[in-house]
Formats: sequence, C-alpha cells, structure tokens
Amino acid sequence: MNKYRRIILLLCTAIVVAFLFWYSSVLQDAFYLIADYLSVLAFQNELLAIFVFILVAVLAALVSPLTNVPLIPVAVLIWGPASATIFLLIGWIIGDILAYFIGYYFGHKVASYFVSNEKLDNWSRVVKERTHFSTALFLRLALPAELGYAFGIIRYPAGAYVLVTFLAELPFAFVSTYASEAVLYGEALKFFGLIGILAVIIFVAYRMNHKRRAQ
Repeated sequence: MNKYRRIILLLCTAIVVAFLFWYSSVLQDAFYLIADYLSVLAFQNELLAIFVFILVAVLAALVSPLTNVPLIPVAVLIWGPASATIFLLIGWIIGDILAYFIGYYFGHKVASYFVSNEKLDNWSRVVKERTHFSTALFLRLALPAELGYAFGIIRYPAGAYVLVTFLAELPFAFVSTYASEAVLYGEALKFFGLIGILAVIIFVAYRMNHKRRAQ
C-alpha cells in the first residue's frame, strides 16, 4: 500500500535525521538558528503563526506531495508538544474534511485536480467494499489522507468519517510531535519507543487490510 511504504520510508528517514541531529553540531546550529528566527516571528504575532501552521497542515492533508513535517520540531519548541499536537491534528482533520466534501459535492470533476482519476477510481472501489467502521478505520490508517475524496465520492456517512479520521490521525500527530521533542532533547529511548509504537500500528493496519483483500 502506498501509505504503508511511504510511512516506513518516513520512519527510516526520521531515524537517520535523529542520528544526524544528535551527532552533528553543524546541523543543530543551523536548526536552532532557523528555529530562533521563526520563534521571534511567532511571538510577535502568535495567532498568525498558529493560523499559518494549521493552514500548512490543511494543505498537507489535501495534497499528497506537500508535508508540514519539517515545521513540527519548530512548533514543538514554540508551543510545546501538547499544543503542537492539537494544532497539527486540527489542520489535518480540517484538510481531511475538506477532501471529503470536495468528493461528496463535486466528485471526480474537482477531486481530480488533487488526485489522479486512476487513484480516485481505485480508492472509491476499495472504500465501497469496506463500509464497516473497523474496516474503514484500518483502511484510513493504511492509505493516504487524500482517501477522504473517495469517502466523499461514495457518500460514506459524514459523522462516521470524521470519527474514523480523528482516530486515524491521532497517533500520527502524537508521535510526530513527541518524537520531535525526544530528538530535540536527546531522549533516544523515548524516540525509538514512539517510533516503534507507530510502526506496530502501521503494520497491524497493513495486515488487516491485506487480510480483508484476500477474503
């Protein structure tokens, strides 16, 4: 599955970056130079900074190539991991809901601007086959955030979709922020523990979807 491979690659990349950060004073100096500059801007206009961070998260949920991951460590430094998790989750969920309603009201005509028609057709077929809450949750964990377009296209119940989306995005938001904090403070055990938990969640979701496809 695309998201499975992408997340595994992202986890491996996160581990490499963590080691580089811990053992490279040059990288640390460059990061804190940028972070200090952005922190000053954020404190000068905190509401605008929060809005921009959430907006970038919204766009990352709507368009696959975009990501706000590089901004997460900076957000953790500025607001702390708890607030950063909330802001990140709000942005992702808003983006996911927008994707759902674009698919619901405009279908392929507009959704195809964000995702190829081939992917939309495939995702719509897969989502239609897995309308039960548990199977929809595992599917949402295993496939990209843009899957929301497909949920909208097949008219999946909006309330159930929002709940599925929240439960699917929560572990990714939590691990993203608290793992970033662990990297910044050199807490290797905490970092690898969080990465391990996320890897298990992804593996279980992948296996459940693979099992469902084999039936």
